[in-house]
Amino acid sequence: MNEAIRAFFRWTSLLLTVPVLLFASRVFFTSAWRDLKQKRVGMDVPVSLGIGIAFTASVAHTIAGSGEIYFDSVVMFTFFLLTARYFEMTARKRSTEATEALVSLQPAVAAKLVRVDGRDEEQAVPVAELDAGDRVRVRPGDTVPADGIIESGASGIDESLITGESMPTTKTTGDEVIGGSINTESPLVISITRVGADTVLAAIQRLLDKAQSEKPAVARLADRIASKFVIAILGIASMVALFWIARGSESWLPITIATLVVTCPCALSLATPTAITAASGRLAQLGLLPARGHALETLAHATHFVFDKTGTLTIGNITLTDTQTLSERSADDCLQIAAALEAHSEHPIAKSFMHACPAPEKQASDVSNTPGHGICGTVDDRQWFLGKADYVAQHCSGALPDDDTGGFTRVILATTDTVHAVFSFVDEIREDAVDLIAELKRAGKHVVLLTGDNASTAQHIAGVTGITEVHANLRPEDKLERIKALQRDGAIVAMTGDGVNDAPVLAGANVSIAMGSGSQLAAASADFILLSHWISTIHQGYQLSVRTLAIIRQNLTWAIGYNILAIPAAAMGYVQPWLAAIGMSASSLVVVLNALRLSKQRGPGKAN
Repeated sequence: MNEAIRAFFRWTSLLLTVPVLLFASRVFFTSAWRDLKQKRVGMDVPVSLGIGIAFTASVAHTIAGSGEIYFDSVVMFTFFLLTARYFEMTARKRSTEATEALVSLQPAVAAKLVRVDGRDEEQAVPVAELDAGDRVRVRPGDTVPADGIIESGASGIDESLITGESMPTTKTTGDEVIGGSINTESPLVISITRVGADTVLAAIQRLLDKAQSEKPAVARLADRIASKFVIAILGIASMVALFWIARGSESWLPITIATLVVTCPCALSLATPTAITAASGRLAQLGLLPARGHALETLAHATHFVFDKTGTLTIGNITLTDTQTLSERSADDCLQIAAALEAHSEHPIAKSFMHACPAPEKQASDVSNTPGHGICGTVDDRQWFLGKADYVAQHCSGALPDDDTGGFTRVILATTDTVHAVFSFVDEIREDAVDLIAELKRAGKHVVLLTGDNASTAQHIAGVTGITEVHANLRPEDKLERIKALQRDGAIVAMTGDGVNDAPVLAGANVSIAMGSGSQLAAASADFILLSHWISTIHQGYQLSVRTLAIIRQNLTWAIGYNILAIPAAAMGYVQPWLAAIGMSASSLVVVLNALRLSKQRGPGKAN
């Protein structure tokens, strides 16, 4: 090729490369400049240097009319890097599909019911304009616009995207419904109770955002390594350039560029967050929401799984089966007094009293609740005590009934001098509780039952589920001390509970799981929120957490191994600049695709 043709192609290549540099490569330079202004060295700094040096040298050689040009390499760098980032973005978007699906659950418009001339008329209003107390009609196939209570009608409600429950749940008048769930069968009239940021859906979104923004220890370590790694690479590239210049090699520039480009600190930085995001999305699909960044990591290392009884291993739908009166007061009168006292509590037994007596005629004042023990208050100008036998014994001088509970949960109603009634309750064991305990024991985990209930009931539950270590008649502080005792012996404790009296125990465990139907205080103390109706989801979450840590280790091993092999090869001149760009892009893509495996379902018996 004669010099005129060579010069023509050089200048043509320059003109074609300038728009690529100014437009397509701008993202690298912008990111690098932002990092440098903040006095830190990000992963785009060596990329920008590689592209900038190659382009500058090529322009100088084109003007001088001699020397190698690398316009083709600049364009290929940009193409391969942007292609890899596109695939990374697509892959990471797939990993957040479950989270994004929650955002899109809420409809834009609701059918609000307005009273006009004594009759209800529908008005289409934006969901954002709904207020608590508004009434809406939800037809079959429509989405419930906000949290509320069914005012009239009965239908199947599909809550699968929120709780992971695949089958619709039958709801009728008086039942609560969650905004974002789908009405599947019959029209419903719903009275709105919570809107906007107060809804369950908004709370779930906040939990997921918080969990994904908080980094576990392994992620923070990877970030620190990546930031120092970039500084080290700039130093290595400088030494490589000086070495080859000193040797008089004309290939010093492409070798230096290849050294800058082939390194992949982004693989280190992506190794953990992509895995955490994919795992969080999968857990959301299962109905087990991580609320804190360390939750997955700690759950994977748990050695002891500790369970409360009521509302955890049991459904929490406690039924009052018998009222035994021990004074001249009638059973109905005793029930009225108990319901008046329990109207101030959120415990599942309180709900059972309110179900048996939904509109108590009596009112209680000066109510004082002692979590895990009982409740006292003034009804009809007398002080009443309602709770466990030991609690009542502290306040009542009357004779207590015998300790034989026959496997029932018993609650005693008394005044300061007389025991008036004994209420007996039964609670149904969750149908998958036995499978959960069996799976955990097969995995080599220690399973413990801690309950404030009597020993007879606790042993019955433990016998059915297969738990061998049982501690009954525990106050909240006793449960917390049991947890601390296990931790002093080196145990990593995963605690699952439901209710106000479980809040301190959940806060004291290494990792905690609150039942989604439990009190708001218990949920606030927990690292996971179990929205699914299936408690066996806990074992699936454990398996997924183990897989997540394994994939993070695989990603970090790959990222470190790749750089250990690639950097010396590039420094010795064995890697061309275009091949370096492919290697860097492929390394990042491998990390993301490996993390995406967490988003996929596995076969029966495996972590989903």
